[in-house]
Amino acid sequence: MSESRVTGLSPARTADARAQETRGSGLLELIASDVQAWTDLGFLGSSPRRAAPFAALRLAWTFSGFRATLLYRLSHALYRARVRGLPGIVAAYNIALHGLDIPPFVPIGPRLYIPHPVGTVVSARRIGSGATLVSAVTIGMRNEAAFPLIGDNVYIGAGGRVLGGIVVGNDVAIGANAVVLTDVPDGSVAVGVPATVRPRSAVRPPGSSSDEHNADR
Repeated sequence: MSESRVTGLSPARTADARAQETRGSGLLELIASDVQAWTDLGFLGSSPRRAAPFAALRLAWTFSGFRATLLYRLSHALYRARVRGLPGIVAAYNIALHGLDIPPFVPIGPRLYIPHPVGTVVSARRIGSGATLVSAVTIGMRNEAAFPLIGDNVYIGAGGRVLGGIVVGNDVAIGANAVVLTDVPDGSVAVGVPATVRPRSAVRPPGSSSDEHNADR
């Protein structure tokens, strides 16, 4: 099933235009959005409005997930700048240091939140904005070299697997240890092995509703 059938949008808007939006965001802009995602979840305590550079330093000092996200952002920025060799070195360092395996060429939108990077492997055509990858998440191919396309505000619980050339729509929650092998429409919850899909009771960004917790049951 095409992405346009899942999301109700044209392929040009869903694939090409979104990729253009990601490419249009600079490294510092993307990092600032990631800081904001962590801030919105309360990780800066009673000082949520401190200047972004200081907030980024504090998060990087404290949380391995944020450090891993920074290294991924750097590797992708170097890849976009067509720097030879260095993007792969940075990505390999990220694997060794944090256990996060995201190739430099994978585009991921703003507000990326990866709290526990160890064991997470991501090979996707694209991941939209507001993604949450909790821990030990696998996104990649299945039986052939076809990779998932993932929309905005998608939550993937611990141990979740999204495999094959499928499309995951916007505002989707994927439960812990779920194995997703088919398209998931907008505003759905996917749970089980293999995953079954049901509508969400309310469509809200990850971290702001109880649906993600229900998906992990």
